[in-house]
Amino acid sequence: MSTAIMAAGAFVGFGIFLLIQELVPAAASLDAALARLATSRDEAARSLVTSRQTAGMRLGRRLQAAAPWLPVPGTDLALLGKEPGSWLSSKIVCALIGVWIPALLSAVATLAGARPPWTLPVITGLGIGVAFFFAPDVVTRVNAAEKRADFRHALSSYLDLVSLERGAGAGPTEALEAAAQIGGGWAFGRVAGALDAARAVGRAPWQGLADLGREIGVAELGSLADIAGVAGEEGGRVMESLGALAESMRTAARAATRAKANSQSTTMVVPIAMLAIGFLLLLAFPILDRSFHGGL
Repeated sequence: MSTAIMAAGAFVGFGIFLLIQELVPAAASLDAALARLATSRDEAARSLVTSRQTAGMRLGRRLQAAAPWLPVPGTDLALLGKEPGSWLSSKIVCALIGVWIPALLSAVATLAGARPPWTLPVITGLGIGVAFFFAPDVVTRVNAAEKRADFRHALSSYLDLVSLERGAGAGPTEALEAAAQIGGGWAFGRVAGALDAARAVGRAPWQGLADLGREIGVAELGSLADIAGVAGEEGGRVMESLGALAESMRTAARAATRAKANSQSTTMVVPIAMLAIGFLLLLAFPILDRSFHGGL
């Protein structure tokens, strides 16, 4: 038993050493120090933030290179503005926390006088570590679904603004860019950033919207890009198409909201039924108790 404990302790200690080695930044070289002295104050601040983030991203990239079969939700991470490397490093941290929780509880129980078997924290820690390792997947999926719904809601308003700009006589490119500048919020900012990036490389703005739609997993941006592309290349009338697309998005949003409300109402039936059963048992217990003791 002592040999197994020593081996487990050596294994955990080696893992902590590797984790600290990855998280602690390496010593700066002379060239890097001279380069930082040559930068401005804002650039130095940005480089400091980047250096703090590179440790976790480096660890995540090594994990991704060592285990390329691990699923990475690229579209969800792009929508949330997270790097795959930092996301994978957060999975490692969560797994380590899950592994150490039973060990700490076992240590507290040992100090209190109890003697739990050494296999209990090992097996339990492995199970909790695996569960915590996949916890960021669930959190990312839920957050991305909510943010994607918010993006679609803002996109329907953006379509209305584009339609109004087109009705005022603006061209397809001017209508797309002007509507993005009118609205506020992070969704309009992502659209404006995609349009600016497309203009910077000399591409059509609807191509930038199509790329953004594929990046964050919003198919409606691809439909908008197709409509704007037809208007820009063939000069077609797009006001009716934009209005129909915006209305279909609102209809889908209302249907999703109604389905979510119905599912929540159905879920509430279970706790209400449990409360009713408990109340009935509470009322029937005195009668059953008297009948049972009276029969005895």
